[in-house]
Amino acid sequence: MRLRLHVLRSRLLGPIKLFVGGLHGREGRATRPLLEALVQEGPPRTGALVVAPMLSWGRPHVTTLSPAYYGTVEGKRVLALLEKYRPDMYLELHCYRLSAYDALTSPARRAAKGVPPLVDLEQGVLLGSVSPLLASRFAFKLCLLLEVPCLNVGGRSVALDVMRTIRDAAEPEEVYRWLETCHGE
Repeated sequence: MRLRLHVLRSRLLGPIKLFVGGLHGREGRATRPLLEALVQEGPPRTGALVVAPMLSWGRPHVTTLSPAYYGTVEGKRVLALLEKYRPDMYLELHCYRLSAYDALTSPARRAAKGVPPLVDLEQGVLLGSVSPLLASRFAFKLCLLLEVPCLNVGGRSVALDVMRTIRDAAEPEEVYRWLETCHGE
């Protein structure tokens, strides 16, 4: 299937932001509608926003924490987008099964997976950093991961608020201040 890509540009210079969703398995069913809704709202206040709402169409799940992911069709798409656009700010939108919540937010995640636990902002929307494999390879000013419940059990407005904040930020500090003010993170 052909990759659908949206490129929205502001009239004002600013950072390039890349948002990707549906990175593996069938999670695009949950993430694509959120990213498409954001696209429908229009361009960022400054810079450019590039959105790939769905990278995977039901292919087997390979975690983005594994180097093997970047050898898959989806992983190669991510790398190609990152190489082409060289974003200042990068966001991955994933979804998770409710049964995985404890493993994703557990302090033991650092020992088990080599990454910190995700933080629950509210309504089951989890926030963290993207794979260290990407964070160490690209010079992002901001790189975040959002996880929303795969089943439509809430969190849509929270996820959209986070994405809007990143979309419209001129600097990462704006995102950090907003997170601290709104979510105490």
